[in-house]
Amino acid sequence: MSLRALLVSLAMGSALSLSFTVKAATELNASIWFPESQPLTKLGYQDWAKKVEQASDGKLKIRVFTDTTLLPVAAHFSGLRDGIADITYHAGTYTPSDLPEDNVLAILGITFSDSMQTAFAVADFYINDKDMQALWDRQNVVFLGAYASAPYNLICRTEVDELADLKGLKLRSPGPVHSEWARSVGATPVNVPSSEMFSGLDKGQIDCAIMGANELKTRSLWDVAKYVNMANLGPYYSGWLWAMNKNSWTNLSEGERQILLDTIVESSVETQIAYPKTVEQAIDEAEDHRVKVTEPSADIIEAIESYSVQAREMAIKEGKEQFKLEDPEGLIDRFMATYEKWGDLLDGVDREDKDALVVLLRENLYDDVDVSSYGN
Repeated sequence: MSLRALLVSLAMGSALSLSFTVKAATELNASIWFPESQPLTKLGYQDWAKKVEQASDGKLKIRVFTDTTLLPVAAHFSGLRDGIADITYHAGTYTPSDLPEDNVLAILGITFSDSMQTAFAVADFYINDKDMQALWDRQNVVFLGAYASAPYNLICRTEVDELADLKGLKLRSPGPVHSEWARSVGATPVNVPSSEMFSGLDKGQIDCAIMGANELKTRSLWDVAKYVNMANLGPYYSGWLWAMNKNSWTNLSEGERQILLDTIVESSVETQIAYPKTVEQAIDEAEDHRVKVTEPSADIIEAIESYSVQAREMAIKEGKEQFKLEDPEGLIDRFMATYEKWGDLLDGVDREDKDALVVLLRENLYDDVDVSSYGN
């Protein structure tokens, strides 16, 4: 064999050998149905995907699908469980029979006002509580991270200044506790997913949406609703911001799992810092869109506060009668203890100090997650 032929043969053999030894990048499909202007989408998914790729030196990639390009809104749970998507966002109150413990705890949201404390407490409880881990296991998903929206308000087609103005109105309700509150003030709750709020308000199918005022801008609700009452109806946190199909999770290396969790810590903090700012931006721009913003009257505040004290009993009743849980009281008490724990941890911490918050969340939660066993 000539020298030239020998060199060519050796080069081809080396290239062939290299093709068998170099591992291709791992690619995961992730879906969230919110528009790209929403903090959960931009910070929680699009920017997070960039962090993952950078942290892995391009060896782990997240392909993000927004709106309903991969999955319909209501299929973000079943699509995850069945492996159509590797990672999704999901609003748990859309599938109550599949996520009973989550739906019981979601009822307590009307009693909370601190979104960051809520988000960190939910993440802690859903990762560590025995009943929550049993829930994820039987549904073939691995919970990775939580969120809590800005407190919900009243975004309306008609002006709502005082409690009497709500009587007879049709209110888009995100869950059972808000439905019961609507009934308690003489309004009619309507079950409309957030993706249909715009058309519902536009066509008069609903008079008000119980939703964060940030959605005036992110979903252009100010085009169809010209009145916002800043009544605090608590944050929404049901479901998850990040959960993964169990088979997809177990197929990852421990290093890849660690990268996902490490980047989720930072993205969780960024999302929770951004949420109240999006509300402020929307309110600042509301006047330019001829939207009137009012503070809640004393009787609206009283109606919310007086109903909030009933939330725990409602959650217990729902847990026992609708979901047949063995110990809803214990579930709720353990969650509230976790909520109080995060109130103490966050006390005195600057809510805009990203670095301090990342350290807090990592050291008091994610550092304790053993990626070799978690979710297996």
